[in-house]
Amino acid sequence: MPEMEWKKLLSKKRIGDPHPALKASLGRTEFQVDIDRIIFSSVFRRMSKKTQVHPLAPNDHIHNRLTHSLEVARVGAALGQALGHSSKISLPEDILPSDIGNIVHAACLAHDMGNPPFGHAGESSIKNWFSSYGDKILEHSALEQSYKDDLFHFDGNAQGFRIITQTDNHVFAGGQRLTAATLGTFLKYPWTTKENKKKFGAFVSEYNILKNVAEETGLIPKNEGGWCRHPLAFLTEAADDICYGIIDLEDAVELKIISFSEVFDVLTSSLELEEKDLIKSTFSQAEAHRVNLTRLRGAVFDKLINGAVEAFETAHDDIMRGQFSGDLFSALASDDPRKHIVRAAKELANRKIYGDMKKVEVELGSSSTYASLLDTFCRAALRSSAHLSNPGNTSVDWKSKLVLRLLGDHSPLVSKRDDGESWNDYECIRRVLDFVSGMTDNYAIYVAQQINGAGFTGAQRP
Repeated sequence: MPEMEWKKLLSKKRIGDPHPALKASLGRTEFQVDIDRIIFSSVFRRMSKKTQVHPLAPNDHIHNRLTHSLEVARVGAALGQALGHSSKISLPEDILPSDIGNIVHAACLAHDMGNPPFGHAGESSIKNWFSSYGDKILEHSALEQSYKDDLFHFDGNAQGFRIITQTDNHVFAGGQRLTAATLGTFLKYPWTTKENKKKFGAFVSEYNILKNVAEETGLIPKNEGGWCRHPLAFLTEAADDICYGIIDLEDAVELKIISFSEVFDVLTSSLELEEKDLIKSTFSQAEAHRVNLTRLRGAVFDKLINGAVEAFETAHDDIMRGQFSGDLFSALASDDPRKHIVRAAKELANRKIYGDMKKVEVELGSSSTYASLLDTFCRAALRSSAHLSNPGNTSVDWKSKLVLRLLGDHSPLVSKRDDGESWNDYECIRRVLDFVSGMTDNYAIYVAQQINGAGFTGAQRP
């Protein structure tokens, strides 16, 4: 039975870079370069104004996509570094344990870059709009159904892969040109919408890039289509689970949705009494919930990081054969308390946080915002597509020209893209989704108000 090999899995080849020779980077490793390319990108910077869980929270202590990603990246780096020292892992001669930490660090930094305004509510709003109006707006399009399905199922994971490989920095020429190892570690679901699964990691437009990454890193093809996960992708997922499972609870305490005692009980419910008392002994006064949450989080994080690495070692052989499914914590023994902490935290969040009425009200407003944006921009993009494919018989009306100007670099204004490919309905709408999903929360609201004629209030342009 075939197994993946670390030498290929940790490939330093830069996907999309036309100059394959590796360049010296003044003491930085190739994977540290990946980290820098992500952090210094404008896409990464904009995440500071994007929802993590609570849209447009007035409290400055609440996490946004940027602070969440930074925290996930530090947990991911710790996981990777620890795994790099594991006796289960046979690293190539030119790879150090710190390199594993840097690869996972980079992937974690990028893991939410494709998320649209208003977080998961934004994803749902986009999909709901296409479900309701997509067939109507594309009724005269000659697109194959597989391409329509691809547009109708927006996903932040796939959008993130498109950003780092296509649309940021070197547009349609490699994107950020990251290493194959980092891209493989980023891919939580290494298949496209054509596999008809609920979750996927790439749109049809990025299939060839996905295939390139999979072949370069030696991922094992799956019978049902796509490839198995890169082993380090399990660490990226674990880091995200550890952070949002716990941090969502912290934010809810800050917003007075749940109490500190509820969080303490859930996060320590699987621990021995002695461990609980030890954590309690570090607490400040009872009302200092921020300090106490910090000390509680530190103790729980340590346990979960160790648990995730032990779980990887337990499942190592199945992971390397591409046969492991589920999250890493599922590999721990059924009575291992670390297995239940994240699950208990998520259950509390589902029960008390995600249905909070303030959150629901803002998310309902986000749906209306997306309806205005998508209807306006998709119609203009399709008129541009019709004109570009048949310039002699069609034209772009005045309003659509204004809309296309707003798209800026995303606008399909000439017959050929920078990579020589022709524009069609699919690619034109995909560029609309690049633009709309890349907006910050505030900018999405601002543009929607302008479209609806409600922007003449002197509000500052975000």
